[in-house]
Amino acid sequence: MIIGLLTWYFFLKPQEAVAPTEGVDFTVPGQIKSEGNLKVLSKGPVISARSDDYGILWYYDYSGQLWQWSADGVGENFNDSGDPVALNQPPVENLSEIIWPKVFSPDGKKIVYQKNNGLFTSDPSGKNQRTLISDLKLRDVVLKWPTTNNIALVSKPSGLIAGGLWFLDVRNSIIKKITDNFFGLESLFSPDGGSFIYSYTGQNGKSPILAVYDKKGNSKIISNVSTLVDKCAWAKDLINIYCAIPKSWPEFAVLPDDYYKNAFLTSDDIWKINTETGEKTLIFEYIGDISNLLLIENENPSLFFISKENQFLYKLNLK
Repeated sequence: MIIGLLTWYFFLKPQEAVAPTEGVDFTVPGQIKSEGNLKVLSKGPVISARSDDYGILWYYDYSGQLWQWSADGVGENFNDSGDPVALNQPPVENLSEIIWPKVFSPDGKKIVYQKNNGLFTSDPSGKNQRTLISDLKLRDVVLKWPTTNNIALVSKPSGLIAGGLWFLDVRNSIIKKITDNFFGLESLFSPDGGSFIYSYTGQNGKSPILAVYDKKGNSKIISNVSTLVDKCAWAKDLINIYCAIPKSWPEFAVLPDDYYKNAFLTSDDIWKINTETGEKTLIFEYIGDISNLLLIENENPSLFFISKENQFLYKLNLK
């Protein structure tokens, strides 16, 4: 359960990417939410948060305690007060220091992991091991398993090193390049896997750019948006994304390196962005420096995120 909650991946369709081109861009004001729509959800600092198909939110705090929250009364641990409930299980010690090298398949029946230079799959128990590649030539990659037949290999992001994204077909172990030669490259897949957004920087880790890889295999820049995918979340409609966009980036910062080192804080606005048309709607101004965005779309749609200033989990009502 621990590994599954901390590794949450999406489906995506393998197609060859093309060079990004400028996209349509226009903005509508929208109705800016008031502070009354914003609520602190956690009782302390949070490591990560994920939701399931039933709209139940799960997160770990820094003590290793697992918490559950539901907006619609779903789940046996639902609390009528609307507050999160601590699950009755022993806390996981030193959770923030644990690195999970194993990644689950979309159906949860297999895992993929690296050992030395090899790439392997097996049952979650470790049985039925299969060698995909005995000597993987790609180094310093992050594994993701977005679709049944394809494993994604993404370079560990650095604004000082050019990276890429590749698909490995689990049926024949053939690797296909999707895109490469992007500094600070990071990606976030849509729920159905038909597209993904990605962010990258200039050669010196400056001026992050956000782009989308669509269902037809085309890539285009989302104009006038400078943010990182860690500050974005997909909507269920597979078209819109919600992103926290900093009003500015520090001149000294190398991105995304210094961002993950917590070397600075930004002042973000939350925008809803149509990845097809480029339309942007302002949702909330001056939300602070936030990350780990998560969208739950039910009768009362809400956006959840972690404040980088105090690591608390927040809930923003969108309705």
